[in-house]
Formats: sequence, structure tokens, C-alpha cells
Amino acid sequence: MDKKCDNYFTSGELAALYKIPKQTLLYYDRIDLLKPEFVSSNGYRHYAIEQYLTLEIILNLRKLDIPIATIKEYLTAKSPSAFIKLLKKQDEKCLFAISKLEKVHQSLTLVMENTLQMQTAILDQVLLTYEPVRLLCLTGIDRHIKGKDLIKIIARHVYDVFSCKQFSKKNVGWVIDRDEFFKGNPQKAISFYSVYDNDSRTAKPNTYLRPAGLYLKLSFKGSYYKKTDEIIKLLQKFMRVNELEPVGDIFVSPLENHWVTSDIDNYVNRVIVRVKHTKKTA
Repeated sequence: MDKKCDNYFTSGELAALYKIPKQTLLYYDRIDLLKPEFVSSNGYRHYAIEQYLTLEIILNLRKLDIPIATIKEYLTAKSPSAFIKLLKKQDEKCLFAISKLEKVHQSLTLVMENTLQMQTAILDQVLLTYEPVRLLCLTGIDRHIKGKDLIKIIARHVYDVFSCKQFSKKNVGWVIDRDEFFKGNPQKAISFYSVYDNDSRTAKPNTYLRPAGLYLKLSFKGSYYKKTDEIIKLLQKFMRVNELEPVGDIFVSPLENHWVTSDIDNYVNRVIVRVKHTKKTA
């Protein structure tokens, strides 16, 4: 025989008190978090008045994003000290999440700043600038590697860069041998590279210090591989007029690539080469 139901809440009544779906109570029943006091012969679930208080705890702890398993454990051994411990543990999780989000925010800010800066690059004009020392991460490329194997190498390099906290600029460039470049064979890269943050102090086998000095920079729109003849002529003309000669390999850096456009003709790349004066001063 059913118990007198006057002092019990049906699942609908209890759900209405907290403005939650009845399915929530069914779920809590199924996982043994909050089971009804009894089920009547007509199938209605009935909850004791004190279970209203238990549901209050459950719902408010869930608002604090405390996992159900943790709540279930706490309900079996409530105490002031256990409650404080529960809150402290969740607070530590919040601080950790905030820290991760702050790092994401910093990365987003850097990427936006770098992208905006790249959009202001002067195109099709050779610039002579002084560049400080740059710490680079290099991944070498065997001359015989091509096709899918080449993609595997750059994929590994990209993965390492994106996994490392020492890179604020994620663009991956490539290095061309100086002699090959100016002899008219500028297509074959000898390594991929990325620039470490200026404050990085790392010493790994693939770390390379690009020396400080005078550098020529040429930014241009379109595919590097389609415009190499034009690029070489511009650089050679500038060096001839200004009595300069190259003293290092060629660094090609993408400013705008597949990240921001699907049209390769809208890519923006930059060629960088270290130079020195050929004219002797008195």
C-alpha cells in the first residue's frame, strides 16, 4: 500500500520548485545521486521534504562547476572541513583555468598584433636595415627529400613550434643556400626555421644564431616560387648600386599565407639576406 503522499514532493513538484527539468531528477535517480524516497503504485516518484535540501546542495554545487562524482562523495560525509576542502579544490581548478585562458588571451593578442603589423609591410621595395641577433629554431632538409616526406618534415617543425612556449610568432619560414639562390637555382630549401622570442635562452641542437648586421629585406605579394627571377634581379640591382654583397643564406618568411587567404596570388612573403659593403674605405 502506498504511503501517504501529503508530506512528499512528486518529481514534478520538486522540479518546479527549482525550475529544472524533470529529466534532471530522473538522471540523478539513475546515477544514485538523489533517489526518491519511494515510488508509488502509479509510478510517481516521491521525495521526502529533507531531500529538497539535498537537491539545493547538488544544484548549487553544480553551479560552481563541481563534478557530480565529487558532489556524490561529499554528500556521504558532510562536514565543515570537508566543505572547505571541496571549495578549495574547486578554487584551485578555477585558478588553473584562468591561467590557461590568460595564456590563450596573450597568444591571441600577439597573433593579432603580428598580423596587423604584417599588413603594413612595404611591398616591392628593397630596404637596407640593421638587424639584431636572432635566435632561430632550424629543421634541416636533405636535398633528396621531396613530396610527402617533405611535408612530414615541415609538419613536425610546425608541431614543435606550436607546442613550444618560446615562440610568440608562429610563422614558419625556409632557408635557401646563398650560392644556389644567386646562381639561379632558388627553389630548393635547405631548412625550415622559426624565430624564438627575444628573451629565450635555450640551447638545443637545432638552435641557430643569425648574426646581427646589415640585412636587405624585400616584401612582395604572390608566390615566392613564381617571383624568384624578379626578386633576384631587384636584390642584385640594389647591391650593385650600393656596393654590397651577400654574406649569408637567404631567409624567406611568410607574412600572409594560407592562414588568411586561399588565393596563393594574395600571399605576402619577405626575403631577408645579410650583406656587407664591398667598397673599402680610406
